[in-house]
Amino acid sequence: MVDLNKLSPKELQAAMQQGHTVEWGRMGSSATNVRYSIALPKRRGRRRKCHCGCDQPVTHAGMANGMALTNACELGIARWVRTGRSKPSGLTNNLSRPSAAGE
Repeated sequence: MVDLNKLSPKELQAAMQQGHTVEWGRMGSSATNVRYSIALPKRRGRRRKCHCGCDQPVTHAGMANGMALTNACELGIARWVRTGRSKPSGLTNNLSRPSAAGE
């Protein structure tokens, strides 16, 4: 069993919304568990680029049931917490190229 005094406020809120901490830290699912975010610790050097399409560095982790499931920039993780996807729904790879049918 998890010591509730050692959980961060966001983890404690997610655990209370879920109603239990029996499987806390063993398995996390973004579909069945409560999603929340935490800021990653500051570190020197380069950080990876975010995969949401903004080219910002990765600064936050997406968590569920005490397990880190994904990481992205702050906006990407906020989107993931709300919808389950870190990329915008309308983002495509060919935004700058006109379509061949339209010429």
